[in-house]
Amino acid sequence: MTLAAQPDAATVRDYLAQPVDHLSNLPWPFPDELAEFSYSVNVEPARVPRRTRGGEWGRHLVDLGGAEYPAIMAERRRILDADPSRVRIRRGMELACWDLLLYYLRDLDLAYPETMHLTELGDGRFRWHNELLGTCAEFVLGDDATLPGGPLDFLAREVPDDLLLVVDRDGRLYFDAGLVTFAAAWSVSFDVGMDMYEIHAPVPGLIRDGIVARAEQFLRHLPADQVYRRVNWTLSASDSPKLDVSLEALPEWGRDIPAMVRDRDFGRARLRIELEHFVRLPMSGAVTFNIRTFMASLEEIRRIPEWADQLATVIETLDEKIAAYKGFLDYRDDVVAYLRGH
Repeated sequence: MTLAAQPDAATVRDYLAQPVDHLSNLPWPFPDELAEFSYSVNVEPARVPRRTRGGEWGRHLVDLGGAEYPAIMAERRRILDADPSRVRIRRGMELACWDLLLYYLRDLDLAYPETMHLTELGDGRFRWHNELLGTCAEFVLGDDATLPGGPLDFLAREVPDDLLLVVDRDGRLYFDAGLVTFAAAWSVSFDVGMDMYEIHAPVPGLIRDGIVARAEQFLRHLPADQVYRRVNWTLSASDSPKLDVSLEALPEWGRDIPAMVRDRDFGRARLRIELEHFVRLPMSGAVTFNIRTFMASLEEIRRIPEWADQLATVIETLDEKIAAYKGFLDYRDDVVAYLRGH
């Protein structure tokens, strides 16, 4: 049963008072020495903080996003209310969804003890309190009647990450359940039920170069007591840090890039970084593959000259097929010129 509750006013006021700086927790996707980008299985242990020229990232499994957290969650809830198909669960994945819920709520309780609390009441009953969003709920693990929307929908309304569940079936890994509101030009409804090879077939070279095979082997042997992460990136364009550029929302964002090119306003192009975490869940053995999306405009990136110069070099030297797949081949010279101040 989910109850409406008002968050502690002082807690929320202090949280919202934090300055919004898109660079402070940005998971910069390139090592300092990197000049040319290529796809790789670039995984590393998670929950290890990394200092960058802009600040720090990676301390927790879930990055709430500071003062932006309530706004991000309001946008996610709006999308879910308008389009429930963003949650897709294939038969047999119910236990994995409950497993995912409990794992993440326990993690949030440990990572943010001042504002998020999970209390075990006994007999499989739990109470969850999120002071920042005003959520107060009691549920029985595995009892769908106690969370009418289901565990995956409930968790989606508490965390800013897209959540995917992967299972091993017939020697292949399949994406069999997920909640995705902030996809980058793909659709959860289309991809659910596909295996790793089918999902990544459009990416140039990923299958041919054995990257998908190595990624599949990594996930298949992922230990239950360790969490890993990787970062991915692309460019997008909009007048605001629009997170939902899924195929479902194409009518809302499809004109953003042509408008930016027409206006010659490349400072509003955005570096879109996806921080991905990989966790083997303890009860079901399913692997969760979560995606936390960060955005920073190129105007913001230019505040750190080393970043602007490196990003310009990476984009300029990127293989044409990858630049085309990422969607910026036609205007990449303009972006490079902007980043270099020309």
